[in-house]
Amino acid sequence: MKMGIRIQPLKIEVPENDPFKNDLLDRKDSVKVLTSIVGSIEGPCVLAVDAAWGTGKTTFLRMWMQYLRNDGFPVVYFNAWETDFAGDPFVVLSAELSEGLKPYANQGLITDLENASKEVIRRAIPGLIRVVTAGILDISPLIEKETGDALASYAKERLSNQKFREKLETTAKALAKAKGGKPLVVLIDELDRCRPSYAIELLEIAKHLFTVDDVVFVLSMDRSELMHSIKVLYGNDFGAEDYLRRFIDFDYRLPDPDRKAFVEALLRSVGIVEYLTTHSVYQAGDVLELLLLFGKSRLDLRTVAQAIHRLGLVLVSSPPTRSLFLLTLVFLSIMRTIDSHTYRRFIDGESTDQEVVETMFKISGFDTLRDTVVGNLVEALIIAVKRRLCLDETPAEDPPCPSKMPLYEQYEQYKELSKAEPKAELSNDPERAQSQERAREVMKHIEDIGDLESYTVKKAVEHLELLSADLIRK
Repeated sequence: MKMGIRIQPLKIEVPENDPFKNDLLDRKDSVKVLTSIVGSIEGPCVLAVDAAWGTGKTTFLRMWMQYLRNDGFPVVYFNAWETDFAGDPFVVLSAELSEGLKPYANQGLITDLENASKEVIRRAIPGLIRVVTAGILDISPLIEKETGDALASYAKERLSNQKFREKLETTAKALAKAKGGKPLVVLIDELDRCRPSYAIELLEIAKHLFTVDDVVFVLSMDRSELMHSIKVLYGNDFGAEDYLRRFIDFDYRLPDPDRKAFVEALLRSVGIVEYLTTHSVYQAGDVLELLLLFGKSRLDLRTVAQAIHRLGLVLVSSPPTRSLFLLTLVFLSIMRTIDSHTYRRFIDGESTDQEVVETMFKISGFDTLRDTVVGNLVEALIIAVKRRLCLDETPAEDPPCPSKMPLYEQYEQYKELSKAEPKAELSNDPERAQSQERAREVMKHIEDIGDLESYTVKKAVEHLELLSADLIRK
C-alpha cells in the first residue's frame, strides 16, 4: 500500500524539552538574543520581529515560545490571522489572554481582568456596529478605507478605558513577582496576513490598552506587507512607515536563513534523498545537485517547500523509471517553480534554447552559476530537452528546427574550433577560451545525457502537471 504524501508541510514539531531539535534554519541564536532583551525590559514594550513571508516566522515564534516557557517566562500566544473573521480583535485577544493566563495567575486576577474586558466591550458597542461587517464580508478597498476612518472614533471610545489597563497591570505585576521579575510575553503571529482594518485596529489595541509595565508585546510580521495594509486604509500617499513606527518600540530583523541547509533538510524529511539511494538512481549526484538549486532561488521558503513536496508526491506516485526521466523531471520542476512563464513557453515550443538559458541565468541566485559544473549541466538539460521537443515537433528535419536551437549550433561550432585552435593561441583571448571551454563541457554533458526519448520529456511534463494516468493509485 502506498503511503500518503502531504503537499502542505506538516508543522515542525517543537519538543518541550528541546525546542531546537527540528530547527532547520538555525534560529537558536536569535531566540537567545531576543530572550535576553525581553528579560532586560522593565517597562512596557512592543517589539516587532520582522521577516519576509514564507521564511519560517511562525515556526520561529513557536520555538521561542517554548524556550521562554522553559526559562520561566509567562507566555500567551495569539494567531491574528486565525481570528481575522472576527469583527473586533479586542474581544478575541482579551479572551485568549484570559485563557492563556490560567496556568500562571490565580482565578481572582483572571476574573477581574475578564470583568474589565467586558466593560471595554460594552462601551465599544456603538463603534462595533459600524465596523463589524468587516469581519463577515469580502469587502472592497473602498469599504476598507471607510472602515479605517471609522476606527479612529471607535478606538477613542474604547481606549480611554483605564480600568482594563489597571487590572492588566495588577495581573502582570503579580506574575512578574512570582516569576523573579520576568515580564508577561504576548506573542501575536501573522499580523501581516490579516485584513487591513483588522491589523491596524489590533495595533491600536496593543499600543494603547495592553502596554503596561511587565508586559512585552511581540508582533511577528513582514513589515513591508503591513505597510501595504496601512496604505490600503489611508491611501498611497500616507506615511505608512512613520505611522507604523508609532506602535513599535523595538525592531528585530530575523537573519536570512541558510537556504542550502534548509533545502537539504527538507529533501531528507520528504524522503527524496532516500528515494535516490534506495532506487540506485544513475547520476544521483547530478540529480541532488539540481535539487539544491531550489536553495539558490530567491523564492520564499514556503514556495520552495511546496514545490519539493509536490515533487515528492510525483516521485512516490510514479512507477520505477529510468534515471533520465528523473533528471528531466527534477530540472523541469525547478524551472516550473522558479520561472513559470519561461517554463510554459519552453514546453510549448515558443522559445529558443538560447532565450531560455539567458533568462534562467539572469534570475537572482542563478546569475553566479554560469561556467560552473552545475550551471553547465543546466545548460545541457535545456538544450537536450529543447532538442527532444523539436524532434517531436518536426521528426523529419535534421537537425531538428535549427532556428529554435541557436545555442546548440553555436556550441557545436565552438566544439570543433577548440579542436583546431592551439591552447597557446586561445590563451591570448580569455573570453573566447572561456566560451569554448563552456561549449566543450556542455556538449560533454549532452553526450552523457544521450538522446532523450519522447517518453522522458512528455512524461516528465505530464507528471509535473498531474496529468499522467501513472499517478492513479492501483
